Amino acid sequence: MTRIGVGATLAATWVFLGLAAGCGGGEAAPAARVERGEAAPGGLWISDTAVLDVETGERAEARDVWIADGRIAGIAGAGSSTPPSGARVLDGAGATLVPGLVDMHGHIYASSLPSWQRGRPDPDGNLVAYLYCGVTTVFDPGDGSGDATARRARVASGEQIGPHILTTGPIHTAPDGHPISVMRAFAPWWIAWYLAPRVAVAVGSEEEAAAAVDAVAADGVDAVKIVIDSIPLDAPVMSPTVARAMVESARSHGLRTVAHIGTTNDAIAAGDAGVALWVHGVYKERIPDEEIATLAGYGIPMVATIEVFDSYARSGSPRAATSLERETVPTAVLESFYPIPGDFDRTALESWLEMDRAAAPARIENTRRLHEAGVTILAGSDTQAGVFPGAGLHRELANLVRAGFTPVEAIRAATLDPARFLAGDEEPDFGSVEVGRRADLLLVEGDPTRDVAALAHIREVIFSGVPLERTPIAEAAVAQR
Repeated sequence: MTRIGVGATLAATWVFLGLAAGCGGGEAAPAARVERGEAAPGGLWISDTAVLDVETGERAEARDVWIADGRIAGIAGAGSSTPPSGARVLDGAGATLVPGLVDMHGHIYASSLPSWQRGRPDPDGNLVAYLYCGVTTVFDPGDGSGDATARRARVASGEQIGPHILTTGPIHTAPDGHPISVMRAFAPWWIAWYLAPRVAVAVGSEEEAAAAVDAVAADGVDAVKIVIDSIPLDAPVMSPTVARAMVESARSHGLRTVAHIGTTNDAIAAGDAGVALWVHGVYKERIPDEEIATLAGYGIPMVATIEVFDSYARSGSPRAATSLERETVPTAVLESFYPIPGDFDRTALESWLEMDRAAAPARIENTRRLHEAGVTILAGSDTQAGVFPGAGLHRELANLVRAGFTPVEAIRAATLDPARFLAGDEEPDFGSVEVGRRADLLLVEGDPTRDVAALAHIREVIFSGVPLERTPIAEAAVAQR
């Protein structure tokens, strides 16, 4: 096969690094337009809507919901009271009000373009796309841009539009571990030498672990990210001693540690080290029957991220775009994944890709069996090549239903359960439609308790109590002419 040139090598490097670091390759796909509306003086009144209780699964019909000062102020039977003077009224007939979605493995500094296209990530566009698709909170376990906490602050202050962000900042890996190993496989030595310290923090000793955690803690991260996985398959993995040192150092700063894992043994090693969250499922193999109880015994939630690995497994085949992908991504980008250019060489990762394709059924089965064993499964997309911000989470919810979740269980995996984890509280400030909760909400057509796909048919995204003005990419493009 023809070897690719330096430019294409860089593009491939950036995208494959996205498997953990969120540094996708290529110029990020443009997003649809989202703008804040003006808060009405009397708040927001949603009339005659169904309200979903994501904990019990009950869908109460014919409710009026009042929102004031960014919070849910009241829920009552439809018509039993009247909107306050000056309130904006939304007709909720035929719709269901659900909590705003949480992507537990989103990446903001990422690109969703194919591996062979060049450019840079578009974090601003990604933030817009998340909101457009109803993702109102993003946990980003890997942002090596150097701007993660500053970007979080800009969004929190309202200076920049975007969902609520929690971030780990950069990821930490073994010397020459993933994603540094992928970069070395694809990039010339001089590019690898430059990029290695910029895509991940290599940690090879307990002393280096303490120093690395001190650095990210000083930057104000929300958690610490480590990698215990081999990509390519012969890449080194962080040792148990160093992993435990990372966890203990994080705890000394009041921080939890999350772990990228690939195999059953990786998950056990991370659990023994004391991590708080597996940010991938066991995606490389079927979990042995006797180890299901072992993993469940740790009491650690797992973000399955079935979609990202299935997306790579589908490489080389035509892709059918979802409605949200068509609304947020240019048609040319959606069509650019097939066919693969003849001069694009994936030799360095071919064994990993073969494994990924072969393990696709196991990923679904692992998720189903762990869920049945009582492991809390959280929904996350892992935004990168072929996995689009916001739209990718909706694909992941469909995967959870394929894995045996009821639609309500899948919705809870993207609302209340992640809210509880992120808040560290059984009664979080968001993630449910309850009086007093933060008013990050979706008004969706129909009944998502019957079909989770209804979540993609969004009538309104309500962010901090105010409906957003959403314009799909085709209309936004026309308006710019």
